[in-house]
Amino acid sequence: MWNNTATDDKQPYEKEATKLKEKYEKDTAAYRAKGKPDDTKKGVVKAEKSKKKKEEEEDKEYEEEEEEEEEEEDEEDEDEEEYDDE
Repeated sequence: MWNNTATDDKQPYEKEATKLKEKYEKDTAAYRAKGKPDDTKKGVVKAEKSKKKKEEEEDKEYEEEEEEEEEEEDEEDEDEEEYDDE
């Protein structure tokens, strides 16, 4: 049945599954951190760092895209100014 379902129909369920998986991983890491102070704290810190790193990479990509768009706009403005000067 699931295999015959259209991709658009699956999307809300897949989004919910992603959210629940993230919550599960966070809750599991927190639970383990309480039980084993040395070993799991490393895992929690590592999980937090990788999540933070992923967010930083996404921010960096977004900023790079914005810079490229600004450069393109600046080039277009310069081209228009050169054309106006002639």
